[in-house]
Amino acid sequence: MKHFLNELISAGNRRKNFFLLLVVLVSSAMLQAQNVAVSGIVKDVTGEPLPGVNIMEKGTTNGTITDVDGKFTLSVKGTNAVLTVSFVGYAPQEISVKGKRNLDVTLKEDTELLDEVVVVGYATQKKATVAAAVSSVNNKDLARSTSTSAANALVGKVSGITARQKSGQPGTSTNLEIRNMGTPLYVIDGIMKDETAFNALDIHDIENVSILKDGAAAIYGVKAANGVVLITTKTGKKGQKPQINLNAHMGWQGWTKYPELLNAYQWKWGNYMKQANDGNLTGADNIANAKADLEKWRTGYYNPATGEDYRGYDWKDNFVSNAAPQYYVNANISGGTEKTDYYISVGHIDQDAVFKEYNYNRTNLQANFNMQLTDNFKVGFQTLGKIEQNVNPALPGGDDYFQMRNSIFNLIPTMRPYANDNPDYLNYISPTHDGARNMAAYTIDNAGKHQKDFRTIQLSANLEYKTPLPGLTAKGLLSYYYENMRQEDNEKSWNEYRYNASTQEYKVASTKTNTYRGKETNSKVEMMGQFTLNYDHIFAKDHHVTAVAGFEFFKEDIKNLNVYQSPVENPFVDVITKNANNDVKEYLRTVTTASFIFRAGYSYKEKYIIDFAGRYDASWRFLPGNQWGFFPSVSGAWRLSEEEFYKDSKVADWISSIKLRASYGEMGDDMARNFNSSYTDFAYLPGYAFNNGGAIISNNPLGNGPDAYTTGTAYKGIPQTGLSWMKISMMNVGFDMGFLNDRLKLEVDFFKRKRSGIPATPTDIIYPYEAGYSVQKQNLNSDQVSGIDGMVKWNDRVNDFNYFVGVNLTLARQKTINNYGEVFLNGWDQYRWGQANRWSNVKNGAVWMWETIGVFQTQEEIDNYPVNIDGANNVNLRPGDLIFRDVNGDGVIDDYDKRPLGYAATDYDWDSGNANKNPLLSMGINLGFEYKGIDFAADFAGGFMNTFIGDWHVKYGIGTDQMGYVYNVVDSWQHEDIFDTKSPWKRGKFPAVRSNNPSIRDWNDFYAKEINYLRLRNLVVGYTLPVKWTKKALIQKLRVYFEGSNLLCWDSLNDFGFDPEISSVTGFDYPQHKVYTVGVNVTF
Repeated sequence: MKHFLNELISAGNRRKNFFLLLVVLVSSAMLQAQNVAVSGIVKDVTGEPLPGVNIMEKGTTNGTITDVDGKFTLSVKGTNAVLTVSFVGYAPQEISVKGKRNLDVTLKEDTELLDEVVVVGYATQKKATVAAAVSSVNNKDLARSTSTSAANALVGKVSGITARQKSGQPGTSTNLEIRNMGTPLYVIDGIMKDETAFNALDIHDIENVSILKDGAAAIYGVKAANGVVLITTKTGKKGQKPQINLNAHMGWQGWTKYPELLNAYQWKWGNYMKQANDGNLTGADNIANAKADLEKWRTGYYNPATGEDYRGYDWKDNFVSNAAPQYYVNANISGGTEKTDYYISVGHIDQDAVFKEYNYNRTNLQANFNMQLTDNFKVGFQTLGKIEQNVNPALPGGDDYFQMRNSIFNLIPTMRPYANDNPDYLNYISPTHDGARNMAAYTIDNAGKHQKDFRTIQLSANLEYKTPLPGLTAKGLLSYYYENMRQEDNEKSWNEYRYNASTQEYKVASTKTNTYRGKETNSKVEMMGQFTLNYDHIFAKDHHVTAVAGFEFFKEDIKNLNVYQSPVENPFVDVITKNANNDVKEYLRTVTTASFIFRAGYSYKEKYIIDFAGRYDASWRFLPGNQWGFFPSVSGAWRLSEEEFYKDSKVADWISSIKLRASYGEMGDDMARNFNSSYTDFAYLPGYAFNNGGAIISNNPLGNGPDAYTTGTAYKGIPQTGLSWMKISMMNVGFDMGFLNDRLKLEVDFFKRKRSGIPATPTDIIYPYEAGYSVQKQNLNSDQVSGIDGMVKWNDRVNDFNYFVGVNLTLARQKTINNYGEVFLNGWDQYRWGQANRWSNVKNGAVWMWETIGVFQTQEEIDNYPVNIDGANNVNLRPGDLIFRDVNGDGVIDDYDKRPLGYAATDYDWDSGNANKNPLLSMGINLGFEYKGIDFAADFAGGFMNTFIGDWHVKYGIGTDQMGYVYNVVDSWQHEDIFDTKSPWKRGKFPAVRSNNPSIRDWNDFYAKEINYLRLRNLVVGYTLPVKWTKKALIQKLRVYFEGSNLLCWDSLNDFGFDPEISSVTGFDYPQHKVYTVGVNVTF
């Protein structure tokens, strides 16, 4: 019985224990199914609370935001819920509740992560493990600028970039180069584009920009010989509630610098002085009349009754605005669910020029969508669109902006725009120097309208599939791009009048009759496809292996149709009718390329890194058999600071990181951009060229009518079979260092690019003139670019004060290595014209000019000077004229005394009158701080070692039909009494104003100034309002700011008064804008 009772009790206990266990399990399940309130606080790395942070329960739409103190409370389903925490400018986090009711969350700034990861060829890498020379800029740095172009926003912010903004004309951009090697390739979200596409992007839609500066660019093949700019646009974030951002600003623009022009009195005074200096103003009566006339211009005498009008007119002040408006607005929305993300943006810029009725506007659309369809498969879609328009008066000569600039200078200040100051009657002004006419006529109603509309759309789709093999991913990208340009010009006629004061009548004095109507359409279609297999896997924790292999194709179709008529048959109807004044031109072109891509990388403990890359490219430009080229590259790095012996050393306490890098790459160039004139499409095929001249054929058998003009054809000549790829090799050696826990960073690179096979015509092959053919070009010449670039940046935080300061430098110089077949008659010709093994300057090898060693002070000094300067034993010289160095000591100043002066970067084109190249040395300085809602930033950009070669008005001063600058007239050597050439001379900065002055008869370094400048490109001061002030309006962030662009410039051209970045030797360029901007950033 006792045994039975014990068993019964034991069984009862087991049943009781089982029952209790069942109750616990059921209660636990019920608890899991119940809502749990979770509270917490979100802070940044300094411990400051973050208001407005998104808190989402993963996999649901349940969420909230933190309050002004960074605190939150959220009811979630069960204790195993996962929270997604995200905030603008910070890296998102996922936090498991795991039964906790109170959470402390710390968010890191997203910029820290962006600094660690950079985009490279067809992949991304940690910045610490990149072996190539790569620079990067994030959106925060780019968005400090309110520029209308992305290139302008990039200037001065990264090493390796050399830049020159030659014109401030609305819609234009900076001439951007990598290490002075030429225009780079632009890759936007994996799609190869050009500089125009890059500058058309809205700055606020760009996430980051990476610059491939060395041989690592070889993976992009034929188009990458000048380096690559990789652009990544913004996307949404998974698990983030919809977030709306609004950016808007308004600015007022005016020219940065423009030389002071003569007023009416100064202009008359200068012309009388010039006549006297030339000996053309003599006799008491003539001098008395000149003095009386000059006095009237000084006082501005005006008598309406007689029509005597000596009032001057300032054409620049009246027709150039100092406050031309500029407007910008961008609105975007981003967010996502657990498996999708999106980013949709619309931006619009409206920019007036400083000239009335000159306008540029652009609207951008961007939409990025990504979807995770399964755990292993995701797809993405992107739309990029642009509508761009230029509108302005249609003026003769093709360049409507040039005519305005030309007229500002050449319209003399003694003329007025309206007859009798009546705006209904244009005053007759005889076309002055270079065809300048009355600027008052340059309106759309009067002169006609120029309108250029530019529309683009790009649709792309990408997919990514994670294969069963760990680390192996298949990716595909397909893109379609369509572009349409339509331009219409309608130049009308107009009348100009003279007013007769005695009869009070307005009579037509001149009629502009050369009317013109033109219409041009251009369309482009691009198709691009890309398929890659990407491998990324870590073995045994320490061995990281990456690889990319793929195929890429590209096709481009271009169609152009141009129709025009001059003179216009019917000026009242906007239709081009058929008549003898018509001309029609059509252009068609198709381009195709194909490429195979390879990349492989290995790193051991992120300490020893090596990368290989290659591309097998094909070009349609070459004869079959020469169409394919293979372009490999290799790069390696050693992170010395990751060695155990280094970590244990005392040096590591203050030098926190050291990385040594080296790279080598080979690339090809099919001359598609920089050498268009050297190789035309399908030049290797025989055949005939159409539209090659023509003739009038009597009884034309083609049916065009008797004695009709017939367009001709001509044999193309001997097929161009000797050209193939230009070959480029790039070498780079560099190091990266971090000091004081990487608060101070230093990057330095030494580089050299050699280019061989540059097209040239052999000089040792001669065809008889009767053959009618020219010698074909061959791959003969070579050159190189070498230099150094680097950056140093300090970034630190002291309590609430976060600040940074950085400097970047790039020095790059070009040298001609081989110039095939140079033949010279003597040693002087070789020295003067030879280019081989010389640093490249301007055309024919250098800027050859006379060196100025002084200025003649007295006539006695001139009479006793032993060197013949003017070619006439100095009889034409006067005090104030320049003294040139007699280099060869033969007693005569001639071409044999010229020497190469100035810097190589000038690249003066004698035909166009432009100096186009970038400075040899470029510099950027960036500094700023943030403190309790206040932010400040300043970006400086500088250029050094360049040369401005002044010509034309810079030297000649003044004329009876042209304007002049104050500096070379008023500040010239002159007699105390300008009418008395025997009176004493007064010293000035410039030679006396007179015709055929020997000081200006040829190139000399007095008018060739070294260009050195440092420009304050952007100055931004902003304030972000506390969230407690804005949260009631559902505003997460509200920032107001002021920005000034080009506020200051320290340069070496003060004597001339030109903007140091202009390219024209006459000073006629449209200078950059100085802009004052107020704006607001709002996040909802």
